[in-house]
Amino acid sequence: ISSLIVSLLILSQAQEFSPSPTESKPTVCVIGSGIGSSSLAHFLRHYYNPEEAKRPRIQMFERNGVVGVRMATVNVVKESFEVGASILHPKNHHALNLQLKNLSWSKSKDSLSFGIWNGKKFILKTFNVNSENSLLQKMVSLANSLLIFVHYGFSILKIEDFVKSVVGKFLKYYESVESRPVFESVDGMLKWAGLYNFTKQSLLEELTDAGLSFSLIQELVIVITRINYGQSACMSGLAGAVSLAGSGGGLWSIDGGNINRSDVALHLHEEIKFISHLTEYYELNSTTGSTLKCEVTVISTPLDEENIQFTPPISIPERKLQHTHATFVRGLLDPMSIYLEAL
Repeated sequence: ISSLIVSLLILSQAQEFSPSPTESKPTVCVIGSGIGSSSLAHFLRHYYNPEEAKRPRIQMFERNGVVGVRMATVNVVKESFEVGASILHPKNHHALNLQLKNLSWSKSKDSLSFGIWNGKKFILKTFNVNSENSLLQKMVSLANSLLIFVHYGFSILKIEDFVKSVVGKFLKYYESVESRPVFESVDGMLKWAGLYNFTKQSLLEELTDAGLSFSLIQELVIVITRINYGQSACMSGLAGAVSLAGSGGGLWSIDGGNINRSDVALHLHEEIKFISHLTEYYELNSTTGSTLKCEVTVISTPLDEENIQFTPPISIPERKLQHTHATFVRGLLDPMSIYLEAL
């Protein structure tokens, strides 16, 4: 499950559009270049038409100078670092399928120990072992599980059941196209999988209803939501559940950062300012003065933060968005200071 739930507003009359014989390739314009845009481009290539000559042209517009958004990477002193989402869930079937296509990847190493610090002391600290002996590691792991159970009681089992239930609902989207309907709205998509009610309650309310203790929510859950989203357990129940699902074991990442192999025409530093619906196509005008005709237009970026003028006008409900910033600090050790401190 990606760390991201991406909102896609698809402005499409594709089912009513029939390209002329001289123009057999429709043009799909995508605004934004994040994980939602890249996924769209990938699956559009995969499902649209097996004949290369009839596959659509995909034009992707990004107002910034880099692609990826939360999946982007930055280079600091010739080293590459993930800006946002850096791990993939083992239940992410689409990513696992891509993993098999000659990608270099690494599995995250699960730590055998951890501690919870309340600002003054450790309120929970598990055992640690540096040995490579698998039997010893298994014994320490069992001892830590027992220690955590004593501290949190049955709540630690209830949160595992909660996460499994949420992941199980997401797995419905991997069903075959024959058994999975075509969704006309995000609400319909969430209701079909049984996830819609998570958007109506906070994560705190969801976990309380699931019978979790306040101490577990305060000491473990909020740590996870702070790290992932910079928010408390009062955040959206759906986003919070996704955050918890990404805190388990078996996670993996692509070596060298995330990639974009969607075969699109990418327009960096180009922002779309006007979108007009003209019967059989959409006309897009950008900040560079370009005008494009697109049979399908996809907006894969928060409309709250865009200044796009639509013709005919559309209504955009007001939302409160949480901005999370990643700061990278480079520090150089002073060997002399370390030497003097040691003395």
